[in-house]
Amino acid sequence: MFIRSFVLFFLIACSSIVSAQSSVAKADKLLRLKAFDLAVKGYESVIAIEPENAYAYAQLAEAYRMMNNPLDALKAYEKAFQYDDNLDTEYQLNYAHTLKKVGLYGQASSWYALYSEVNGPQADYWIESNENAKQLLQEKTKYDVIAYEGNSEESDIGVSFFNDNVVFASFREDLKRANDKKNESYITRRGNQLYIAAKESVSSADDISFLRPDNKELFNLGPLSYSRDGRMVAFTRNNFTKSSNFVFSDESDMSIYFAFTDVTGDFGEVKPFPYNEVEYSYAFPSLGFSGSALYFSSNRPGGQGGFDIYVSYLRDGKWSAPENLGPAVNSPGNEITPYFDGEQLYFASDFKQGLGGYDIFSSEAVEGNWSQAENMGKGINSPSDDYYLVVDNSTGAYYFSSNRLGGRGKDDIYIAYPMKEQSQELALQIPPAVDLEELAAQNQPTTTIVPETITNTAEPAVVTVSNTETVTFVESNFSLDGAKLTGIITPAYDAPNQNVFFIQLASFNRSEGSLSNYGNLSQYGSLYRFFKSSAVKIRLGYFHNRAEAENILPQVKRAGYRDAFVTADNLSVANFELLNNTSGSSYSPSNFNSAPVTESQYKVKLGTYDDPLKFNVEAIQDVGRLEQWTKGEWTIFVIGGFPTIEDAKSAQIKARNRGWADAELVIDEGGILRRVTTR
Repeated sequence: MFIRSFVLFFLIACSSIVSAQSSVAKADKLLRLKAFDLAVKGYESVIAIEPENAYAYAQLAEAYRMMNNPLDALKAYEKAFQYDDNLDTEYQLNYAHTLKKVGLYGQASSWYALYSEVNGPQADYWIESNENAKQLLQEKTKYDVIAYEGNSEESDIGVSFFNDNVVFASFREDLKRANDKKNESYITRRGNQLYIAAKESVSSADDISFLRPDNKELFNLGPLSYSRDGRMVAFTRNNFTKSSNFVFSDESDMSIYFAFTDVTGDFGEVKPFPYNEVEYSYAFPSLGFSGSALYFSSNRPGGQGGFDIYVSYLRDGKWSAPENLGPAVNSPGNEITPYFDGEQLYFASDFKQGLGGYDIFSSEAVEGNWSQAENMGKGINSPSDDYYLVVDNSTGAYYFSSNRLGGRGKDDIYIAYPMKEQSQELALQIPPAVDLEELAAQNQPTTTIVPETITNTAEPAVVTVSNTETVTFVESNFSLDGAKLTGIITPAYDAPNQNVFFIQLASFNRSEGSLSNYGNLSQYGSLYRFFKSSAVKIRLGYFHNRAEAENILPQVKRAGYRDAFVTADNLSVANFELLNNTSGSSYSPSNFNSAPVTESQYKVKLGTYDDPLKFNVEAIQDVGRLEQWTKGEWTIFVIGGFPTIEDAKSAQIKARNRGWADAELVIDEGGILRRVTTR
């Protein structure tokens, strides 16, 4: 009986292994064919059978990376290296690229350093690129950037202008054609379509319509480029899918075409670009002047590497042989989506040093040569992919596409308005958050340390959060210990120097007061402890106007606090402490205990300021619950309210994408903030 059971178990185990191997092979094939969504399902089925299959996790990460889904890619890479730290070095490099793409520059540099054992010069280049990205994030703000009102939940890319209209490509499904409901396969196979809207009157997707009627070629065309006189258009027949990147270095099935336009912006009499080749791709055309020059991207042989930008001229009715724009513009990576406005050439590169992913650069022709390309800076660029920049000559605004975090869809269209010099000067007056560690190091007294006296070899404290996650506390020259929570900022937040109102409950000369005496008032607001000269005052609040406070005051008095009264104060002071919030949970350091850290205590520290007015509340308040802490004269801004550590990590990435380059994970231990690293 035992032998029979053993044989049965052995056969089942072998069958599972064979099944997993077969599923891996199928998923690998799908990945090679760029059917990334199907490949994801294949690798997930393998992981369901073999939950510690490092190769399946690594390939799953690659599929997510190709689908422009960096957050899921990061999770899969982490699992892959958790189960096998000797995976192929290409996974290391791609993991590092993905970390950079979400703004985790420090972690990216660590993985680039590991890659240096394989290719030192390339690793050094990317480490330098990370440092350059940090500097770019600290530069002054040059643009006011807004999202285009017509964005959808899918990808919207590649704006061009026809008369007073905006034309772009999109994978949206909010507009239905007459025959969509009649043929399911028709819907399934569809790619992007072309849309048009009046430039100045788009308030929603309802103001957008199809560029082309039902009886014409509809799918996988674009983006378009109209000549300046609007009589001619160039476009790509593309292979874009809504679940993947738009460019792969080995593409071979994109081609450029020309056509004449009608009064609606639609086109006919289509003719191919004579230099299209079957083995290579020609894409992203941009017509210069009145159609006499064509700038485009191609991976044809003889370039700097990947996709390069070329130019061809229309002379006597014929297009000249493509000319490579050279190393000032092109690189060993990919340069795509060129746009020439008559003076400046704009394009996107995934290799030239920028914030991450594709960044947008500009160059100009000087005495017959292209100038060294310059990064357009933060705002237009982000750690994610930024491309398809065009200029609205009537307003000077830049239209571009980006898959940055915080958008409505996978790729969104944005409009950037260059700020006037006066606005830039005002922006310069608002400095970035201070680095407390550097500040502490600068103020350290000069001492002489004898090496033999260094005997502290204690290991850092480690707290187990779950079966798969450990947290290491990181101490530094300037600890966060002693920081006090002084406010929870809601979307209706008033400026920190604006007076708000409190109900004062008590005043003590020789005591800090006990929270237990006032806990029954938490239903009316938060309890604060103010330190005024030699006195400590307990207050309830805060209220946006005196009338709100006076409406609550009678209920407070009926509860037994007959000496309570309304007083005004502001939130810019550093000498007060939030004892509890309106949910009744305490944040007082006196309540600290040694219980294990729970995931709900994970937060993200954004930055430290000498004046809280310098903090941009609106730019981050949608990411999480915004909290204001103080330590001495410093104000520390933190976001919390995350149910899991993964949610906190995602919030950290979003914060870094929005300009808080040094955003870091912290743990709130009953009112004490401590830095953490995860491993």
